[in-house]
Amino acid sequence: MTSNLPGLVLLILIIAVPIALLSSIALLSLYRRAVIQGMRRRAQAEISGPPTQEVQSVLPPQPVQTQLDIAVVDSASILQENSFTRGLYANLIRGPWQAAMVYALAGLCYALVTTIIFLIATKSGFRPLSFLIIFWYYAWPVVVTTCLVAAATWRTRLILFGVYFLAILVLGIMTLINNSLSSWLQIIFLWFLTNFPAALLLLLFINRRFQAVGPLVLTFMILAVTGSVLLPRIVNDNETLRRLIVHIGVSAGLGGFGIFVGLSLLGFILFGTVGWLVIQGIGRWYQQKKISPHSITIDSIWLLFGIFQAIGLIFEGERWFLISLLAFIVYKVVSWFGFSWQQRQFPTSQQKLNLLMLRVFSLGKRSERLFDMLAMYWRYIGNIRLIAGPDLATSTMEPHEFMEFLSGKLARQFIDNSQTLDLRISEMDLEPDYDGQFRVNDFFCYDDTWRMVLSRLVLESDVVLMDVRGFSSRNAGCIFEITELINVMPLGQVLFIMDGTTDEAFLRQNLKQAWENMKSTSPNRLSQSGRLHLFRFDSLHDQSLQQLFKVLSISATPIAKS
Repeated sequence: MTSNLPGLVLLILIIAVPIALLSSIALLSLYRRAVIQGMRRRAQAEISGPPTQEVQSVLPPQPVQTQLDIAVVDSASILQENSFTRGLYANLIRGPWQAAMVYALAGLCYALVTTIIFLIATKSGFRPLSFLIIFWYYAWPVVVTTCLVAAATWRTRLILFGVYFLAILVLGIMTLINNSLSSWLQIIFLWFLTNFPAALLLLLFINRRFQAVGPLVLTFMILAVTGSVLLPRIVNDNETLRRLIVHIGVSAGLGGFGIFVGLSLLGFILFGTVGWLVIQGIGRWYQQKKISPHSITIDSIWLLFGIFQAIGLIFEGERWFLISLLAFIVYKVVSWFGFSWQQRQFPTSQQKLNLLMLRVFSLGKRSERLFDMLAMYWRYIGNIRLIAGPDLATSTMEPHEFMEFLSGKLARQFIDNSQTLDLRISEMDLEPDYDGQFRVNDFFCYDDTWRMVLSRLVLESDVVLMDVRGFSSRNAGCIFEITELINVMPLGQVLFIMDGTTDEAFLRQNLKQAWENMKSTSPNRLSQSGRLHLFRFDSLHDQSLQQLFKVLSISATPIAKS
């Protein structure tokens, strides 16, 4: 059993991974299609409130006295900041790096425990240089985790990669000088043996496209395939059970191959049921805020590396495979205590800023990249709410929505009248998870309810970020959103993002028209300046991102709201 266990584990992974990957692709495609089909339908229930056309046709009782002042800001602009703005910006930038430090500390504890177990299992003895390089091999997931948690740009990620591999270079030179290892080929081979299989799987499942469902589907599939592989072995090793199964199979007209396939399917169903219960348990823990969407992804990274890094220890005895997985428990305990301490040191009670994100749905991947960077930072000071669309359907999907989809109940998430909207507003999760991150509240709307939802969300938000990259005369929905923002939201709380693909002349024309025809109840009629900010976001480099967060912090200050 000891000699066969490594092959058994690898066999399970070889079968489970491709099936999980194909299943993830299929599920995400079906989910996105279900969202699009739902958006195109009209609500069955009667929608209360005045029709949108009537609202737009009402003219203000008197002309607007203040002129609209459109200010274009870019990464080189000098901004006027106060102490509140600087403090908010500091919290915005600090949040993900504080979380990354907790995960890094927990990961280093994992690497330390795994290294000690490795040295004991292999009876290698303690040599400082060998200990350090093995420890650094096992610490590689710290870099992966930090990139997912806090590194928004490729420049930052390359710096992290460079620091990690520079340390390997230094340790490698020292070990070669001391003859602890024989060659650079051995150093490189040992790193690839330790980390490459798990890293390859991460490229498949923990990327932007599959991150929403990949870890859950892979967990289910590994458990189900484990059953299909183990059950035939269990039956084969038990003579009484084997005779019984053969008798039943022969009576049913099955041959040897048919009995084997039947046992494999039965094992898949039995263990798959356990996997389904595990996924449902994850969904309940998510709703009870015992886990967060971020922690599901990060934990799956460490567990995956833990499994692959433990496979090599099976040759020292199968008990070492199980013992080495204790390092994952150490990681979880340290991370939990770390986040608990962090929440006591840096409470979020004074923050909780609600950000509404609007965008041109046709942006596709550009919407995803901006949302990923925005969510990475903003969710440590407040929640994000948005209207669900095909561009971010899979990026914003959370465990409870995935479970609703699998159960065929996704339609229940769609808002069909004002009463349903009131219920969704009351159910919004506005408190941070244990890791300090707030959640994304997305609203599923029918073709004739999204305007009602938008108007309500604008009223419920502290600041609005509207991505008008790619905006043109074809985007009638965005024209309505612009009009509604000027009618309801003070301009100081609104930030527009544009780039070279924006029809700027058409945008200015619509802004000016909406300003001149704003409703008499608009808070902007009392504005002294009438200034609106357009941020030119032409590239995704560090300076542009930092400037965007500064402008967004200014929009969220009390002065901007007054």
